[in-house]
Amino acid sequence: MEALTAEEPRELGPYRMRARLRETGTARVYLAHGADGRGVCVTAARPDLAALPAFRSRFRAEAQAAERLAGPWVAPVLATGPEEWLPWLATPFTAALTLAEAVALAGPLPEQAVRTLGAALAATLERAHAVTGEVFQGLGPDVVLLTADGPLVTAFGVLGAAGAASAGEGGRLGVTVGYLTPEQVAGEQPGPAADVFMLGMLLAYAAGGAGPFDSGPADAAAHRIAHSVPDLTPVPAALRPLLGRCLAKAPGSRPAPAEVAAELVPGGAASAPGAGWLPPRLTAAIAERAAQAKELPGPVVADRVPEPAAPLPAPGLNGHPATPPQPAWSAPQPLPVPPTRAPGTARPTASALSRLTADRRSLLTAGLAAVAGLAVGAAGVLAFDGDDGDGKAPAADSKPAARPQPVPGSPPAARWGYAVPGGKLLGTPLVQGAVLVVPGAALTGVDLRTGKQLWNRPELAGLAQLQPAGPDAAVAFGVGPTDFTWFAVADGAIRQKVAYAQLAPGMGTPEVRAHDGTTVWFTATAGKDTALYAYDIATRTTLWRRPLGRGENFEWATAVGGRLIARRPAAAPPKGAKQVLGEFFAVDPKTGKDLWARSYGTVLPTDAAVLSPDGTLLTTAGGGLQAFDLETTKLRWQRAKGAGVYGTPLLSKGVVYAPDNGTKVAAVAAPDGREMWTGSTDLAPAGPVETRAVASASGRTVLALDPFQVTALDAASGERLWKFQDAGAKEQSADRGTYRAVAAGPDSMVVWHGATLYALPVG
Repeated sequence: MEALTAEEPRELGPYRMRARLRETGTARVYLAHGADGRGVCVTAARPDLAALPAFRSRFRAEAQAAERLAGPWVAPVLATGPEEWLPWLATPFTAALTLAEAVALAGPLPEQAVRTLGAALAATLERAHAVTGEVFQGLGPDVVLLTADGPLVTAFGVLGAAGAASAGEGGRLGVTVGYLTPEQVAGEQPGPAADVFMLGMLLAYAAGGAGPFDSGPADAAAHRIAHSVPDLTPVPAALRPLLGRCLAKAPGSRPAPAEVAAELVPGGAASAPGAGWLPPRLTAAIAERAAQAKELPGPVVADRVPEPAAPLPAPGLNGHPATPPQPAWSAPQPLPVPPTRAPGTARPTASALSRLTADRRSLLTAGLAAVAGLAVGAAGVLAFDGDDGDGKAPAADSKPAARPQPVPGSPPAARWGYAVPGGKLLGTPLVQGAVLVVPGAALTGVDLRTGKQLWNRPELAGLAQLQPAGPDAAVAFGVGPTDFTWFAVADGAIRQKVAYAQLAPGMGTPEVRAHDGTTVWFTATAGKDTALYAYDIATRTTLWRRPLGRGENFEWATAVGGRLIARRPAAAPPKGAKQVLGEFFAVDPKTGKDLWARSYGTVLPTDAAVLSPDGTLLTTAGGGLQAFDLETTKLRWQRAKGAGVYGTPLLSKGVVYAPDNGTKVAAVAAPDGREMWTGSTDLAPAGPVETRAVASASGRTVLALDPFQVTALDAASGERLWKFQDAGAKEQSADRGTYRAVAAGPDSMVVWHGATLYALPVG
C-alpha cells in the first residue's frame, strides 16, 4: 500500500483515490472511497494502453465477465467505466494478501489451506467455463487474493492476469502472459483443460513454495513444461496424485474443475473457508493491512492530473450508442508511460506492509522476485489487433495458444438483449403472440424475433400484473396505480380504463391472485374492508364480491376447472399437533361462496404448494415433497427432503421438477413419485439459495434459476447443458434476487435478472 504520486488520478467515476494497493501488468489497483465513505478497490488501466481500441475491447469483455461471475469467490462489481478516458472497474475493498505475498511472507500454505484455496478456484473455473463460454486465463499468484474469509479471484481474462503489456505499431496490443501449458508450447489452441493445468501449477506453488517446473535454466522452462515430469516433491503427499493429474501433458487426461473441487473438499467448496483457514502469521498480516486502510488520511487534490485519452463510442443495447463521460478536472498533464519488460521477466513487486519489520520486508521483496514467470510457468506473448481484441500471431520468442475455442456446454448466444427504459422492471413481462410487453417506467412493446422496441408508452408507467384480455392476442390487461387498463398489444394504444373508485369507493390498488380465461380474481381494500373480487375482463363487470375472513389473505390461489382453490390457516391445530395446519378451500366461480375446506397431511400455511390441472396437490411439507389427491386428500406419494429442503415444485408434461435450496434439481414421475434423475447446477453458494424451475415450451429443457445463474438441464436425463449469467443492471429491478424466465415461443426463453432481458434459444 503506497501513497499516490502527483501523476496518478484522484477521481474515477464516483470514487476518490486514497492509496495504491498494487500494480498488475496492465493496470493499477487503488484503495478508494465513494460518497458513502466505504472502501472500494478501483482497478484502472494504464494510460498508455487506454487509447488502444484492442485494449478497450478486451477490458470491456473482462469487465462484463466480472459482472457475470460475481458470487462465491468473486467480488461483486460495484460499477465500471470501460468507455471513460481511463477504463476502470470497482469492487468492495477487502483486506487481503496476494498468494505471491502470502507465500513470500510465510512460506508454503498448510495442506488444508491449499485444499480450501483449490476447491474455491476450481469451482470458479467451472462456473466461468459454463457462464462465459471461454477459457478463463485469469489465474496467477498476483491476482488470487487471500482474505480472512476465503480466497478471491480478481482477474477475468488474459489482461487481468498479464505479466506485462505494451502498445505496438498500428495500435497493436502485446500482452505477456505469465505461464504456458504444454498445448500452448506446441502452438495449439487452449481449451478448458489449460485452466486446469494452470490451477495445478498454482496449487503446487502454494503447497510447495515453488513451481513444479522451476528447476533448471529459465530459458528452458517451456521445454520442461512440455516434456518434463513436474517436480511435486515439496507438495504434501496427499495432494500429489491430484496435482499430477492436473499437470498431465495431454489436456484430455486432466480432471474437470468440478472433479478437482470435489476431491479437494468433499463437502463442497462453500463449506470449507471460515475463521482460521489461514496460518496465524498471514491472518495477522491481513488484519494489519485492514488497520492501515482505516488509518489512511483522506485524498489530497492533485497538483497535476493525467491527460484523458480520446473517448471511444461504444454500442449500447436497444440500438443507442453509449457516450463516455469526460473527466471532471482541467489542466491535464500526461502520465509517463511505464517501461515494458521482456517476456519472462518479473513484474515490479508490490511493497511490503509498511509496519513489517526489516526482516519481513526483505523476505517479501526477495520472495516476490523469485516468483518470476517460472513460479507458474514460462512467459509468452499474445498480440491483439483491432476492435474485437482477438489474439493474433504470437511473438517469435514464444508459442502461446491462438484464439481459444468456445467451451463445450457454454451458453447459447442471446438472440437479442433489451435494456428496460429507465432501468426499472415492474414484475413479469407478458408474451402476446410475437410481442413481449415489458412493464416499467414506461410500458414498452418488443418484437420477440429481433428484440427491437416496437412502441413506448410513458403514459402507462406503473402498469403491471399484465394478463391476456381474451382468447386472441390483440388486447391485454394490466393493473395501474388508479385504474384497470386495456391496451392494444400491437402499438400500446389505450382501449379502455376503469377507475377502481367505480368498483368500490376508496378502493386501493388490487392484487391479482389468479386468472382463468376472461376471469381474474383479485383482492383489494376499500376503507377498512378487504374483499376478494371475481372480475370479467372481457365485459368489464364485477361478477361477485366476497369479504375476507381472518387469515384469508389469498397469497396462494389458483384456478382449476373454473373453481378458485385457495389456502388459509385452519381454525385450530388438529389434536396432538403443535402447529396450525393449512386449510385449502374451494370457491364457487358463480357466487363466491365456499364449496368445501380440507387439510392435507401436515401441510402448513407457509409450505410451497402447486395444483396441477388433473387435481394433484404438490406440496413441500417438512422440507420433503408430497403429492395429494385434491378431492380425497389421500397421500399419493412422498419423498423425504434428503440433503436439502425442496423449493417450489414445477409440473410439466407429467414430470415434477423439484429444486432444493442448494444445487440439486430432482425429476420425479408425477403419477407415482418415481425418481427419474437428479441434476446439479454445480453452484458453490455460501448458504441456502432460492432456486426455481421453468420448463421450455417443448418440455425438452428445464431451467434452474437461482440468484447467481441460469442452468439449463436436459429434461430427459438431467444432464447439465449450459449456464448463463447476465451483465445487466440489477439495482432497481422489482425482480432482483433469483433469475426469472418466461417461455417466448416454441424454441425461445426470455431471461432476466434486473433491468436487461435476453432471448435465449432453448429447445
